[in-house]
Amino acid sequence: MQITSTPCVAICRIDAASGFCIGCGRTSLEIGCWVEMSEEDRQALMATLPDRFAQTPALQVARDAFDAAMAARRRTGRRSRA
Repeated sequence: MQITSTPCVAICRIDAASGFCIGCGRTSLEIGCWVEMSEEDRQALMATLPDRFAQTPALQVARDAFDAAMAARRRTGRRSRA
């Protein structure tokens, strides 16, 4: 059996408006339960993530803002805490 890898992309910030992580699109509960979920449940959740991003423009806006802030930090030589 193949194990589903995590959708985590190491941008762990929950968007207050949607309740979804701007990095992976999961809720806090889904993130916390990931290791205990069955493989079938993980795959089912992974299948919903593209639609979450498509239907929740705030996620992409927040992620773009985060990416821009991180790029600015890299340009100025400041270390990231993320």
